[in-house]
Amino acid sequence: GVTSGTSSNASTPSLITIPVVVHVLYNTNAENVSNQQIESQIAVLNKDYQKLNPDTAGIPSYFVSRAANIGLRFILAGIDSNGNVTTGIVRKHTNVTAFSINDDMKSSATGGDDPWNRDEYLNIWVCNLDDGTLGYSSVVGGPSNTDGVVVQYTAFGTTGTVQAPFNLGRTCTHEIGHWFNLIHTWGDAFCGDDDVADTPPQSQATYGNPKGIVISCNNAPTGNLYMDFMDFTDDAGMHMFTNGQRDRMLALFAAGGPRYPLLSSPAATAPPGEPAMTAASPTFSSPSLYPNPASSYVIINLPDPSEIGALLEVYNQMG
Repeated sequence: GVTSGTSSNASTPSLITIPVVVHVLYNTNAENVSNQQIESQIAVLNKDYQKLNPDTAGIPSYFVSRAANIGLRFILAGIDSNGNVTTGIVRKHTNVTAFSINDDMKSSATGGDDPWNRDEYLNIWVCNLDDGTLGYSSVVGGPSNTDGVVVQYTAFGTTGTVQAPFNLGRTCTHEIGHWFNLIHTWGDAFCGDDDVADTPPQSQATYGNPKGIVISCNNAPTGNLYMDFMDFTDDAGMHMFTNGQRDRMLALFAAGGPRYPLLSSPAATAPPGEPAMTAASPTFSSPSLYPNPASSYVIINLPDPSEIGALLEVYNQMG
């Protein structure tokens, strides 16, 4: 049979390989997450971005046709920016007990670790974040020295230090969605627009793990797409990206697009024993999408959802 990710049909596009470097910043031993925990997160990303996650079974019948295989494959980088062999994991002790969303974790000068070249790697920083923040992402087209995503060490992967209900690796799936230019499904405004046609309008963020049809913004009969990875539900409630979200993400890989250089990253080779995955000449439908960058809001775990508006405003002003 055909192995996963390969095809005997030449018309089937190859997966795009995204080399990842994980910067682990730890003040306490607990924050120094294990290789196993890191690998568990990479496994989640590969399932979620290839529509291989078992909880696609939770997608209601009326949304099934919208669920997309994004066609992205994530590997821990085997080659560093100097061409040397690496595990794709950098571990550093830091004197910072908790980082805020000011990007200090992305610089060695402020107790963090400098990013690797964003044209060759997706940088993920795993650390202790303050104020209940689960993660945040840089904005597409922003400065190269802060490019990447940050994830709270208790919400990264599926084992080790993870704490329910953010223990299934979906914080990282969500933040990487922002890194690929996706906006929250409610468009960060009441019945706002996320610039994706097949995600229904939605009044505001969804919390918890809802069931059934939730109507808002005249989106009857099917209601909110609260099982989308770009909403704020608990990890167990997230199941899918849409075809429109896939188009918006893949537009970044068009020639001249912000993520186009990743296609020729020297680190984008498969692990030993697996076929290499490259997209030599990708053709994507909507390169015009990427000049409109997604907002990189933080996920904040708050008991009162009404508080989140003020915090997002503050972060907007910071950004």
